[in-house]
Order: sequence, then C-alpha cells, then structure tokens
Amino acid sequence: MDVRWSNLMQWDTVYSADSVEWCPVEPYQNVLVCGTYQLEKSSEHVEEARKQSRLGRIYLFTVSEDPTHLSPIQTIETSGVLDQKWCYHTIQGYAVLAAVTSDGFLKLYRLVDEEGLKLELWVEEEIGKNLLALSLDWSTNKISAVPKLVVSDSGGNVSVLVVGRDRIEKVSTWKSHDFEAWIAAYNYWNTDIFYSGGDDCVFKSYDTRIPDVAVTINTSHEAGVTALRCHTDVEHQLLSGSYDEKVRLWDTRSMRRCVTEAEVGGGVWRLKWHPRAPGAALAACMYGGVRVLAAGRAGAAVAVACTYLEHESIAYGADWRHDRTPHVATCSFYDCSMNISCVLVKPE
Repeated sequence: MDVRWSNLMQWDTVYSADSVEWCPVEPYQNVLVCGTYQLEKSSEHVEEARKQSRLGRIYLFTVSEDPTHLSPIQTIETSGVLDQKWCYHTIQGYAVLAAVTSDGFLKLYRLVDEEGLKLELWVEEEIGKNLLALSLDWSTNKISAVPKLVVSDSGGNVSVLVVGRDRIEKVSTWKSHDFEAWIAAYNYWNTDIFYSGGDDCVFKSYDTRIPDVAVTINTSHEAGVTALRCHTDVEHQLLSGSYDEKVRLWDTRSMRRCVTEAEVGGGVWRLKWHPRAPGAALAACMYGGVRVLAAGRAGAAVAVACTYLEHESIAYGADWRHDRTPHVATCSFYDCSMNISCVLVKPE
C-alpha cells in the first residue's frame, strides 16, 4: 500500500483536544467537529480540588477542498467531551451528532442549515451519576433502521439506548468490566450484537437477545482495550486496539483468537476504516502519533503503511473525510492541536 501524507494546516484548540469527526451525511461531508476536554485548574485547597470540574468545547468547522484558513463557525461550551460520532443516516431529515461528556450525559445535536450551519441540542439522557461517559457508537452505520446507541462509562458499564421521536430511552445496562469500560462498538451487520473493551484487559461481545451475560469473553489483550471498530464494507471484520500498542484484526464469526495482529508503536485510542479503500485503516496511537494501517486483505497481516508524527503529545483523535477529498483530521491532547492533512492512499 502506497500512502502519501502531507500536512496542510494546524489549529490551536485552546483546550486539550481528544476527538475529531467528519460528517458522513451528504451534502455536509465538508463539516468537521472537534471535541475538547480539560480539567479546570485545581485549587490549593484539598476540598475544592476534589470538586474540580471538567470543561469542554465542541468546535464546528466547514473545510474547503483546498483550505487556506481554518476557523470554527460555532463553539459550544459544554462539559468535557470524551467521544463524538455522527449518525451515518439522517434522523427526521437532520444530520445528527452524538457526544458523551464528563458529567455522564449522552447529548444529541441536530445540524441545522438555516441562514448558516449550526448545531442545536436536540435531546439528552443521563448515563449515570458520578460517572464519565467514555465512548459511544451508532447502530446505523450499515443498516438504516431505528437508531440505537451503545455508550460505555467509567464505572465499567455499557448501556444501549434507542432514539425516539424527541427522546432517548435507555433499554438496558450491562456491568461489563471491573474498571473503566473504555470503548463500546456495534456490529454494523447485525445490530443485536455489540462489543466492549475495558481497563481490565478484557474484550467482550454481547447479544441483546441474550440478556445479562456476555456471549464471548476474550483475554488476549495484554493491557486495557481502548478501541473497537467494525468494518462497514467487509462483513465479519473488526479491529481492536489496546494500551499494549497492538492492533488486532478479528473475524466476528470466531472470537476465540484474532486473525492477525501488529505492533503500532503506541497505545491505540481510535481506529477508523477508510471510507473508500476497504484495506486501509487509520489509528490514533497516543504517544506513537497517527498510523495508516494496511489491514483486511485476506491472508495478509496488519501492517503499518505510514506514520505521522507532527503532533507533539498524545494523539487521541483521527478521522477520514467521507467524500473524495483526501483529507484527514487529527488532534492531540497537551499541545491543544488539530491538524488537517492531505492523505493519498493507493491500495496494492
């Protein structure tokens, strides 16, 4: 796989950046959001420090095909943003962004196009008290049906919620992990099935038709499981990432052991399959920067095809633009930076 990566621009996010997501819904595929998370400066007094709040912002951008300037068209002040995902299909005619926050809420925003684009808070639901909502995924990335969301939290729980007309209803909650449930993700080909990964190094799969218990429990990860992503174009393919600095490729029909794995040189926080090149994936590898992976070819090992090290601290977010414009957005934490790059991928 031939990958050519060139940096286009950098933008100062002010707060620490941990999430970037391109809108997949036409005609808004030039729309990008960046989420931030930062602890409010602690007091010298112990009691006040314990009440330290987590601040956050969601920045909304439109990015041209040949960008020369980057400035948000909207800034939303919120609690710390831990994860964001766009629904791949419109809901009631709107592109919808879901975000989970440090005060334990799931929030849905509609992208409104009236005298300019902006995000409007539509509905929200508390995941739990005194919890951080850590990750989320939509069920509808492959199948356009009643939209559901799976949300993981700092208490080790994973919750499934259904989006109604003007409300979110929590269907059920599973106690999945002994420590933080870092990640939860759907099987987009069969949305009764979802996966979770936790700080207890355990990777599980669940079937909502079988209540209370995990269908499979895998302990092959050598550290916390932090990233999961199902393929929307190739059935049965799933990637996992871990603090153990490995990316593993799974066949969802047989979850006892992975098909193949690769060292990527950093703890893996997010994984994204390429929207047009099925054998390529993007990995945000924390202190290891961002990697483009060759993954998914039958019989082939996962391999690092390109490494991007322009960020000076933890690379937490990375995403491909969904139209044919070859843009990748990345962000990193302590240097408060979001970068836009041109990334050309030529499969073998």
